[in-house]
Amino acid sequence: MAQDEKLGDAIRYEKIENLRQDLYSYIDNNSEKITINLPVFFAHIVSALDNGFPDIDSSKYDEFIDSIAYRVMTKGSQKDSKQNIERIMKTAIRSKRSSGKASLRILGGLQLLSSGYFQDAITYFADYWKHDARIGFYIAYCYYSISKSKKGDEKSELSRQNKETELAAREQLLEMVRVTPPLYRLKPLDICDDENVDNAFWFMIKMTHWWFPNERWFIQVGLEKAKKDKNEAKRVELLNIATVKFYNDLDFLRESFNFRLEQGDGVGANGIVKQMMQQYPDSIEPIYYGLKLSLIATGKTSYTQYRSMAAGKGMPVYLIQILDWAFYVLKEQEKESVAQFRELSRRFNSLSYFFIPLDYIVQDIFSDDKEKSKRAHMIFMDSIDLYAKKVMKIHT
Repeated sequence: MAQDEKLGDAIRYEKIENLRQDLYSYIDNNSEKITINLPVFFAHIVSALDNGFPDIDSSKYDEFIDSIAYRVMTKGSQKDSKQNIERIMKTAIRSKRSSGKASLRILGGLQLLSSGYFQDAITYFADYWKHDARIGFYIAYCYYSISKSKKGDEKSELSRQNKETELAAREQLLEMVRVTPPLYRLKPLDICDDENVDNAFWFMIKMTHWWFPNERWFIQVGLEKAKKDKNEAKRVELLNIATVKFYNDLDFLRESFNFRLEQGDGVGANGIVKQMMQQYPDSIEPIYYGLKLSLIATGKTSYTQYRSMAAGKGMPVYLIQILDWAFYVLKEQEKESVAQFRELSRRFNSLSYFFIPLDYIVQDIFSDDKEKSKRAHMIFMDSIDLYAKKVMKIHT
C-alpha cells in the first residue's frame, strides 16, 4: 500500500508540474491579456487545481498559486510597476487557501529588486531575512545600490545620505553575522531564477571580502549556496579564498578536500590531507582522509602507511579491519576479501548488522555485469565512509 501511495504521489506531482509548465507558457504568450483580467485568470487556476487535484494539500496548493503569481509579475509591459505587483498579490491572496501574505511579499520584493526599485524591495523584504539569509543579502544589495544611484558633491547632503545608506548595507550584513540565519528555509525564494537576483547575492558576498575580510560566516554561506546551485566556479573561488585566509580552519580544509575528491583531483586532495596533518597533528581525521584516498586509488604502500598511523592514533581495531576488507574489495581481490569478511564475522559478530548487508553489495561488485558492479562500488564506498565518519565523530 505504501508503495502504491508513493507512486500515486509521484504521478500527481508530475501532473501538477505539467500544469505549471503549461500555465507558464500561456503566461509568457498572453501576459497583457492576463494583466487586464487578473481575477478571471486566477479563477481559472483555482478551478484547474480544485477539479484536477481535489486532494492536494494546502501548502502545495498555495505554493502553486505563488509560483503562478510570480510568473505573472515577471512578464508584460507593467512588470516593473509596484502597482501591478500589488494588484497581482491581492488577487493571488484571494485564490490561496491561507491568508498569509509573506510568500507573495517576498516574491514581490524579488521582482522589485530585479527592476531596480530598491527602496520598495527593502520594504517588501522586511524582517524575513531572519528566516533565510538570502533575503539579508538582497536587502544589503538594495541599500548599497541606492547609495550608488546618485552622485553629489562630497560635502553635499546627498553625499551624506549615500554614506548612510551604504552604512545600512554594512549594518545589515553585520546583523546577519550576529543572528546567523539559515539558508534555503523560505521556499518562495526557490521559485526565482532571475539572474539579476542571483547576481545581487554574489555581489554582496564579494563586498564582504572587502568590508569584513576576517568574517568566515560569509564564506560558509557562499559555499553552501554554490554547492546547492552546483556553481563550481563560485565554489572554487570561495575555497581558494578560504584555504588561504583561513588556512588552519578545519571546516574549510574539509570542504576543500571533499571538493577535490568530487573533481577526481587526487593530487590536490592529498595536498589538503598533508596540510590538515600539519595543522592538526593530534587529530585522526586527516589520517582517515589519507586512508580514504588510498582506498580510492587502491594504493597498497600509502594504505599501509596511513593504516599504521591510524592504529597509532587509536582508531578502533574493528574499524581498521572493516577498512582492510574494503581495501581488498576495491582492489578486486575476491579471495582475500572473502577471507577478511570471515575474520570480521568471527571477531566482531556484534557488528554483523552493518557488514552482512554490505556483503550482498560486495557480491554485486564482483559481478560480470559492469553497470551493476559500478553502482555497487559507489554504494559500498559511501556506506563505509559514512560508517567510519560516524565512529570517529567526523563532521559530515
